[in-house]
Amino acid sequence: MKKFAFVLGLFLVMTPAMSALADDHVEENETQQGTMDENLPVPAIVIEEPPEQIEDVAWTYRFLIPTTVAIATLVILGNVIQYFRQVTRKRYKVIEK
Repeated sequence: MKKFAFVLGLFLVMTPAMSALADDHVEENETQQGTMDENLPVPAIVIEEPPEQIEDVAWTYRFLIPTTVAIATLVILGNVIQYFRQVTRKRYKVIEK
């Protein structure tokens, strides 16, 4: 029982002292980290790209290409209509009674 009382007393006496040591250790680490952050080299300079400028599209791209597509569509449609008017009409005859 005397050993238990001795260990308990030793524990009660040493606990505040150990917590004070632990607090000092934490404060040292915090101050060391603070100085370490200050001693780090400056990072490389990040070059920001300028915002993309929207280029004005040339008139040929804006008007000539859609016009060419429209004309090509009309030519193809006209050829299909002419084919059916001239070729297909001659294939069939109406029989009258």
